[in-house]
Amino acid sequence: MEEIKQYCEKVIQMLRLDYPAQLQYPGSIKKIYDVMLQILSCDELPDVDWVGMVRCFVDETTDYQNPVLFEIDKIAKLSKEK
Repeated sequence: MEEIKQYCEKVIQMLRLDYPAQLQYPGSIKKIYDVMLQILSCDELPDVDWVGMVRCFVDETTDYQNPVLFEIDKIAKLSKEK
């Protein structure tokens, strides 16, 4: 779980740096941010549709190579192992 939390912290940092304005409004970026905060604040993983989350992010940003996507992929893979 600690490894997942480390990846969540990276995602939060990237979102704060790259999308500070979008964090104020509903949308996929805010949703990802909120899920990452939720994971950090508890010891259980919420039930998340990781693929759907990534699709929404790409639809909203059109950034298919964003590092956030790679970090989310790592979290998704680790969450399947739990």
